[in-house]
Amino acid sequence: MVTRHDPSSYGALVSNPTTRLVLAYAAMCLIWGSTWMGIKIGLRGAPPFTSIAVRMTIATVAVWIIVRALRVRIPRETHFFRLGVVLGMFHIVLPYSLVYFGEQRIPSGQAAVLYATMPLIVAVIARFALKDPLKPRKLLGIAIGIGGVAVIFADSWRAGAATGRNAHAVGVACVVGSVCAASIGSVATKKWNRGYHPVVSLLIPFATGAVAATAGAHMWEDENPLEFNGTTWGSIVYLALAGSVGAFSLFFYAIKHLDVTVISYQTFIIPVIAVMFGVLLLDETVSPRLGVGAALILAGIAVATWWPPSRKPGEARA
Repeated sequence: MVTRHDPSSYGALVSNPTTRLVLAYAAMCLIWGSTWMGIKIGLRGAPPFTSIAVRMTIATVAVWIIVRALRVRIPRETHFFRLGVVLGMFHIVLPYSLVYFGEQRIPSGQAAVLYATMPLIVAVIARFALKDPLKPRKLLGIAIGIGGVAVIFADSWRAGAATGRNAHAVGVACVVGSVCAASIGSVATKKWNRGYHPVVSLLIPFATGAVAATAGAHMWEDENPLEFNGTTWGSIVYLALAGSVGAFSLFFYAIKHLDVTVISYQTFIIPVIAVMFGVLLLDETVSPRLGVGAALILAGIAVATWWPPSRKPGEARA
């Protein structure tokens, strides 16, 4: 007996607000989990600065089109442009450059795992810039996470010593430096953002990244984007439209409707997706030390962000 499904039932399911949120959140994690593989593939046909320049140029044009289509006003105040340039340097130029250089030397999954330390680095910087307290559980979580990074770094250094090359260790250092730069950008956003429209807020940072990366490509690289093959172009366009514009749009949609704690689960989900893509599609391997380091990093994040606060004696459990 064949059961016929009413097509309208699927439309009703997708129109359900809860279903849309779940799909948006899942798509965001899937896209950001795949971008690490996309960067790796793109680097096979184009050097870092050229890749970033083309990616951010496409992303800037896409954001401009969206802003015009939505008829969102672009702020004219100096603060908006200054903040945009600062965020462009610390959210785009420095982090992207270091990640791209790092992924030339280490597997994409390993880079994603290291990038998961960002909440821990943000906590340290926020202590000094925003006067956020560093409670004992945060300090413990940071220490555990740093231990995980040390394990991964030692693994890379050990591999370099065996081969006479320390490219892996340099790659790890680049990604950790990228995390530090992006963390500064996140704290700056928290401290100086004045509630600008989320899509408009991407315009100046993306444009700053495009200009700076183009300058870097002209100074240090000879690659001509017109000579990219189809795979290189495909990866860069995917990173620009899906990884930069699409995922950020989904993120802003999700954060508007979901609790911030639920949003933070992406810290655990994205590295797992990135490692799976690397293993299945790029033939990357997961060493035991990388597994231990990843477990320590994720455990550190859990301790620092989700460990329930201590209750007073006699206080009822919710």
